[in-house]
Amino acid sequence: MGRTTFGKAASWMVVLGMALAGGEAFAGEEARLGLQLQALVSGNDQPAILLAPGEGVANVKVRLERAQAASPGSSPASAQAPVTNLSSGAIAAGARKTLSVTQPFGTFEYTAHFDAKFTNGEASAFDMKFSLTRVDKLQLELSPENVNLDARTLSFRINNPGKVATIELYGKSGTKLATVEKSLAGTPGGTAVSMSWGAPAEELLYLDVKVTDVAGFWKGVRLTPFSVNIPHEEVEFESGKFDIRGDQEPKLKKTLSLIKDALDQHGKLIELRLYVAGYTDTVGSKDSNRILSQNRARSIAAWFSRNGIKVPIFYQGFGEDVLAKPTPDETGEQANRRALYILSSQTPSSSTNLPKSSWSRL
Repeated sequence: MGRTTFGKAASWMVVLGMALAGGEAFAGEEARLGLQLQALVSGNDQPAILLAPGEGVANVKVRLERAQAASPGSSPASAQAPVTNLSSGAIAAGARKTLSVTQPFGTFEYTAHFDAKFTNGEASAFDMKFSLTRVDKLQLELSPENVNLDARTLSFRINNPGKVATIELYGKSGTKLATVEKSLAGTPGGTAVSMSWGAPAEELLYLDVKVTDVAGFWKGVRLTPFSVNIPHEEVEFESGKFDIRGDQEPKLKKTLSLIKDALDQHGKLIELRLYVAGYTDTVGSKDSNRILSQNRARSIAAWFSRNGIKVPIFYQGFGEDVLAKPTPDETGEQANRRALYILSSQTPSSSTNLPKSSWSRL
């Protein structure tokens, strides 16, 4: 039986150096103050200017002017272009000081003017430009109805501007079969993103989906194909008929409970579908038996739908084409008057029990 599990998710904060608007002319001033940026942050954290001077500082004052949003996904508040004034106070040589920059979610460009006074009486003043990014805690939305393993497609949304998405496919042998990558550069948060992959070289064991946002934070999900035959008691029909008798409904109610349990356990990330296959013995013509088994399978499928199964339901009648117990023609064999109930994330098929894949949707 297959499993559907969440993959591990991780995030990290990246600290970047500042870009100097005035070129090398300001390099000495930057080094003297030990300037760095805490430029990419997530959630409740705020970006910051980091000071780690190699000599005593009496005070550093910073005047920040925020320009309009530099990236999709920034708050509308970016149009205000506010001015912020920061001050460090005294910093001993070798100590560190963090000047937090309060900003909405998004990426913003700043023009900064620094005025520094050192304990030896010297002063320094310079201007810089840089960008700071703050994103919300990354959330990945991947709904079961948006995963189609038959079509080899899926779609998802993340709440932050994106950077890249990858799908890694692993086969039953445990070997990585392929990696599919899609750039999300310039994709605003909340945008639906679709991905697809080619036919794998062998049956899939699982797929790992990993989505990274513009700040480098990522979340991942593992999707495992699932298929199981639901155990059940065979429903008995009157000869040549396909109506479900009242005395047979307790059998279906027991099976209904098993199907709902399997859906609750395995249907959270991949859309599962119920397939009902019907079979007959060899009494009567092949064509009439195929029609009879089709109608009986449809009756069972409709009963499940009326009684609370909300996933897509498909049915098909195989008549006497696939005998559980081989018999001569015109032989009434109870073992051959049967049905299969298959809960699966993919269209079931096999050369033994399911020789045709022409399922009808209820």
